[in-house]
Amino acid sequence: MTLFVDVLTNQLIVMSVVFLALAYGLLRMYRVHSTAMDYRNALQVVYVPLLLFGSLIALTGIYGLLVWPLVSSYNILFYDLYPVLGIGIVGIAVAVKYGYKLEGLGFTSLLFGLVTIYYGVQGYLHNMTNEPLALLGLYSLVGLSSIFFYPVTQILDNGKGWRIFLVIDAVLLILAALLAGYIGLLAVPEHLVGFSKWVPPAI
Repeated sequence: MTLFVDVLTNQLIVMSVVFLALAYGLLRMYRVHSTAMDYRNALQVVYVPLLLFGSLIALTGIYGLLVWPLVSSYNILFYDLYPVLGIGIVGIAVAVKYGYKLEGLGFTSLLFGLVTIYYGVQGYLHNMTNEPLALLGLYSLVGLSSIFFYPVTQILDNGKGWRIFLVIDAVLLILAALLAGYIGLLAVPEHLVGFSKWVPPAI
């Protein structure tokens, strides 16, 4: 039993929903054949969910990073990058809403995408979680979607670029969302039972 409450199921489900929302926005962008402003307007439909739930991801990620609610090095595996994801999603929302350039955010997204894949490979090689292959798949899909977001930022900034990247990134996000949702929902019964007798530690 952990000392603090494990919010991993909530984090996986929220991440799944946010990825689906962002994918929805990218597919709306794909239907636009015009200027950078039109692309941004198409994506603004998901501004509120990205801002709200991206903030939730950042806050719960920082909580995990500081508190270590999980057992042993699982905190490193799950919480080193989770708050970064939330901050990045909030950054996308703010940049799209207020017209800031996204290229810099896209480049850092590419770099963090490579790091995410590396974490997934290491978690798989060390046989972490009950489903190491699902772990590798999730981290790889999230990492690849982050990498492919870089060319998406060129479309958002300049209205130019290969629009096929919008579809590729949307598909990667949808697959990552389905896998994250599956893992999160599958863990709900176990967490309900595991925490059924949990009480705050006596001080």
